[in-house]
Amino acid sequence: MNNQVSIRVGGKIYGGWKSVKISISMNQIARAFGLSVTDKFPGNLDFHRLRNGDLVQLYIGEDLVCTGYITEVSVKYNGKQITVDVQGKSKTVDLVECCPVAKYGVGAKQDENAWKGVVIGKDGQKKEVPPSAIQTTSWKNLKTSEIMASLAAPYGIAVHSIGEVGNKLANHTVVPGETVSESINRLITKDNLVVMDDEAGDLVIVEPGDAGDCTDALELAKNILAGDAKFNASKLFSRYVVLGQHSGTDTDFGRSASEDKGIVDSSFVTRPRLKVIKDQGQSGKKTCGERADFERRYQEALYQSATYTVQGWRQSDGSLWKVNSTVSVCDTLLNIEEVLLITKVDFSLSSSGMLTVLTVMRPDGYSRDGAKVTVAHQAEQGNKWTGVVS
Repeated sequence: MNNQVSIRVGGKIYGGWKSVKISISMNQIARAFGLSVTDKFPGNLDFHRLRNGDLVQLYIGEDLVCTGYITEVSVKYNGKQITVDVQGKSKTVDLVECCPVAKYGVGAKQDENAWKGVVIGKDGQKKEVPPSAIQTTSWKNLKTSEIMASLAAPYGIAVHSIGEVGNKLANHTVVPGETVSESINRLITKDNLVVMDDEAGDLVIVEPGDAGDCTDALELAKNILAGDAKFNASKLFSRYVVLGQHSGTDTDFGRSASEDKGIVDSSFVTRPRLKVIKDQGQSGKKTCGERADFERRYQEALYQSATYTVQGWRQSDGSLWKVNSTVSVCDTLLNIEEVLLITKVDFSLSSSGMLTVLTVMRPDGYSRDGAKVTVAHQAEQGNKWTGVVS
């Protein structure tokens, strides 16, 4: 199986890399890579043509892994050899580092990737929902995905989703100085959405396990070279409270509109520990309750997460290990024997050979289906906070 790493820049292919690091995560919207090659002095002058800002595609064999930009080129040499280091990130790096462009004189990039809108695919059928034709920093009565598309489109990035997701929001306004990704993060908390980048450098709204089931399992004494679990309880709480508010109407006003509150108790922590989260923008009792439950499940799943190192980058069927796929884990040392979600993949090539480090956790930590919590259901939960009036 071809595992040669190459990058394609300006119609030219650059290969022969001696050191490789590629990181892809469900918790980051911009995957990253670092490549290095050392040659005898005066070296291969072709590598000197690489420049920051070059549009680049990274391949492992014939598999496209990343589409983005070169962010750093480092050249070091002495009398015997020359070393070239190249770092890059997904196209979505602009969303992480840059602010929404409306009203500040930055024009949208007019290329084949610009203004694609939201691509929704269901049962093989796709339709395009274009973002707003007018650049603005405030939207009303639009779905979360449509607002995301309007934020991302000026940077030549589309938003993809499987099925119809995201409720209509009463309004969403950009906070001066925040980046596009910060604005998107405020949006996705309303619907407990999970957003990451894909191989083409676009944004994708994903459901846990969208990438399918892994062919291979992770098994102790078989393909697991090393395992690691850090049971850090610093972010675990016995009660999660989300506070918010929404605009009043003729029938919904006063404290009803200004004091939205969602409360979820956890049986995972036995002593009183309180976490209060302030919801941004327009909220609601249902929204606060769902976000509180999502936070509880995510932190509990994260507490029980683990990382595994395996040899090579591919499974036995030749496919690369993929983020957001499910894998069966059998590890008696960490007492794990269940199907887990791969939330991060790190590929590396060094003197130790080709290795893959996989981060896994319970799928319900990302599931929106588990966040269907009503105020009535919360009230029925046992209250171990004696003397505390909620």
